[in-house]
Amino acid sequence: MTMQPVLQFHHRSVAITVLAFCAVVIVAMTPHAKAAAINDVQKIDIPSQPYPISGLRQRLIDAGKAIPEVDSSLQFDIPGLYYPPVDENAKTAAVIAVPDCDDRFPEDWITALHDAGLAVLRISPGKAHPSQSYCTAGTLDNPKHGVTYWAFDALSALEYLAGQDGIDPDRIAIFGYGYGAAAAQFAIYRHGHAKRFDQRFVSMVGLRAQCMSEMDNFVPALLVTVTGDRLNPPAWCQWRMDRDLHADREPVMFEMLQSDETPEKQATRKFLKVETGPETTALIMDFLLKTGIILKEDKP
Repeated sequence: MTMQPVLQFHHRSVAITVLAFCAVVIVAMTPHAKAAAINDVQKIDIPSQPYPISGLRQRLIDAGKAIPEVDSSLQFDIPGLYYPPVDENAKTAAVIAVPDCDDRFPEDWITALHDAGLAVLRISPGKAHPSQSYCTAGTLDNPKHGVTYWAFDALSALEYLAGQDGIDPDRIAIFGYGYGAAAAQFAIYRHGHAKRFDQRFVSMVGLRAQCMSEMDNFVPALLVTVTGDRLNPPAWCQWRMDRDLHADREPVMFEMLQSDETPEKQATRKFLKVETGPETTALIMDFLLKTGIILKEDKP
């Protein structure tokens, strides 16, 4: 399938992909595979990168101007759970998982990614910046801007992971869930923090994506939403895609899933069955294959 600047399709169009990736789904979602991934986990603290000097600040410094110091009071190490690659004898691709604002990320997806041969680093930005949690109440006078800190945390995690033994630094993707998907979009935004880092993500996946960022990205993205999701409205993503995407921009694939669960459950932060269903799994795995994160020989 040729990737155009905007690709919008519904879940029935991925039936062929489902058949092609049934082996991935069957192996990745078994209890045995899940236990193996969890047992390999390592608790780590990821060093926060120093804030880069903006172009304006650098020009003022070069002109000899006195400028205030950058506020580093919110720079904390980021807690993470690391699932190292199974094959220690080869350079392996990796995925950085960014959870929702309540620090929840579907465990079945950690398993599926790890069993597809990938290293997985699940970070917890909300624990590094508790005062910037989007789940806590904000007001017009005191809004929460956690997504920018979370995106910076994801980029710090990228720098950390790219330097680990056994990791291919040119094959690292970011996978955000809910509010974490908003942070992931900021982490690949061409005019955001990412432009000041030499290391770049190769692609981005957003599941139950919350779309807050403009869509002028360095790399291709896949946004997966659920019809009727009030916490992460698909209309936000559609509006930004209609506004931002042009022929010269990196492609954004968009999928709107249909859930058979009650509207009340869809309006909560509870996991939905459709998030880890066979068609959703095949869709995301196919995207990771097309963007070079998963190689054909990596499939179980």
